[in-house]
Amino acid sequence: MIDYELLLKEFGKIENCKKIESEELKTLGYNLSKDSIVWEIQTELTFNNKNINVVFYLSFLNDFPFVVPKIFISKENYNDLKYIPHINHDLSICIFDEGLNLILPKNDFVGLIELIISKAKKIIRDAEDVEYKKNEFKREFKAYWVLNYSKNDITSNLGFHSINENSGEEIKGIKFTNNYLSNYEYFIGNNDADFKKIKEYAKEQKCSFKEVGILLIENEFIEPPFELTFADTLAILKKDNNNYNKFKELCRNNDFDCVLVIFINSNNSSNEYYGWTYQNAEILSRKKGGSRNVSSKIDHLSNRINEKKYATRLTFDNISINRLQLRTTGYTETQNSVAISGLGSVGSNLVFFLKNLPINKFNLIDKESLSSENIKRHLSGFSLLKNNKVDAVKNDLKNTNPLIEVKTKVKSVTAIIQTETDYINDCDFHIVAIGKTMIEEFILNAVIEGKLIKPTFIFWVEPFLASGQMLFIMPNDAERALAFIKKENYDYSVLSNSENQQDKTYLIEGSCQTGYFPYSASYLIQFLSSIFPYLKEHIANNDNVSKVYSWIGDKELLKSKGLVITEFGTNNNSYKLIINDL
Repeated sequence: MIDYELLLKEFGKIENCKKIESEELKTLGYNLSKDSIVWEIQTELTFNNKNINVVFYLSFLNDFPFVVPKIFISKENYNDLKYIPHINHDLSICIFDEGLNLILPKNDFVGLIELIISKAKKIIRDAEDVEYKKNEFKREFKAYWVLNYSKNDITSNLGFHSINENSGEEIKGIKFTNNYLSNYEYFIGNNDADFKKIKEYAKEQKCSFKEVGILLIENEFIEPPFELTFADTLAILKKDNNNYNKFKELCRNNDFDCVLVIFINSNNSSNEYYGWTYQNAEILSRKKGGSRNVSSKIDHLSNRINEKKYATRLTFDNISINRLQLRTTGYTETQNSVAISGLGSVGSNLVFFLKNLPINKFNLIDKESLSSENIKRHLSGFSLLKNNKVDAVKNDLKNTNPLIEVKTKVKSVTAIIQTETDYINDCDFHIVAIGKTMIEEFILNAVIEGKLIKPTFIFWVEPFLASGQMLFIMPNDAERALAFIKKENYDYSVLSNSENQQDKTYLIEGSCQTGYFPYSASYLIQFLSSIFPYLKEHIANNDNVSKVYSWIGDKELLKSKGLVITEFGTNNNSYKLIINDL
């Protein structure tokens, strides 16, 4: 328990401070937690060669000292000094990056508070340096671009993009009209393939769209405030006659809210995209019996009704595959592609793991629909029942990122191999999770014959998940793999295949065609989690040595079911992963 009265008394020896009572706190108008303890700290600092008095408010949340106290500058001081980098719209001052795992001192709270106050003063003093201030505003441009500087100012974080900086292609855009797409209104990009994916995803989400006009200009913005009237935007555009003429052409051919002026803010070797549009522009009505009193459509933006309206400032989030990869792992990786045959419980849950690897293309194959008995251990759930399994998994992948390329075939893999092998061969890897030995043999024969030419994974599990198996097979080793899986007694089975065990491992609910092999979803995830590092090595790190991976399940469970365990199962512990060369 912290004694705040004693702490206030001790810090009062350094700075002039007092506790703000709850009634006075309400009059300050700050966004403070009602449970917080707030101090007013009156101090001074040198700014522009003058001593100035400054008032800070220090807020201790009820979970202090596990979180850093927040410090605010008084509204009066801020109005005199603004705009200063690292001071937020709520007048809080960014002292520490909250993303860091800070360890606060447990025995020197006075020293911590003194450090916070000194850093707050430094942030204000640093604003005297014009070059520093300029660079900081550029580095934190987004924080100030999205601020509302007045009650009529309009900002919108309703844009996203996948612009390839090295493409050199023209930037185009679309506006979503009847509904926002995942809370976005605009998409811009310079890659036709990405546009195709976004449009397909929008259609699936029943989201209409139309083309918009894009004008890319130089960044004119150095420091806030960034609020822009229509007249302000026209003044910027008129500085470059070529841009102004392009803008007039865009206005002639599009509605005003479908004309986007965008620019780049370069920061830390990456480009951020911002811009504005005219969402509340009014078109003057035609005079009765005569023509409009404007010479071109663009003149509507500068008429007396519109000129003082505020443009809607836009921010575009970058959802490109490379950017999200960099944001996730800290580095970019070569993207791969996989064809997956079988999207049942094993195949669908594999997708959960695969989408965390550098894979940007999935070709899915399964002829079955998702039924009620599937949902306990399938990746997809109740909301997608009676959909084709490939479509259910596609939905999950596209909701992760619509720029992932996902194709589907509601067919058996045997039909695909007979009629359209390129659907599999166009991918870097083929993953088979069907659990039918005859189909696996058919696939391996197709590899031996040269119809299928890519490395192949084969997954299956034994009943009660006595074991989980993964074979990684390079094409040249397919003949050896075929001989291996055709053995009457598979070398790494945990359950004996004697016929008298079948009534214990193949359960029937009632009528014909209701039989199933039981196994727990939790054991399935244990198996896939254990195998995942090796799956990653083969896909992402080019390990091209054919291997056999065997995960041992819960042997105590098997014994409780009265099941006979093989010598291989007996000799290995539960939950152990055994790796052998093929």
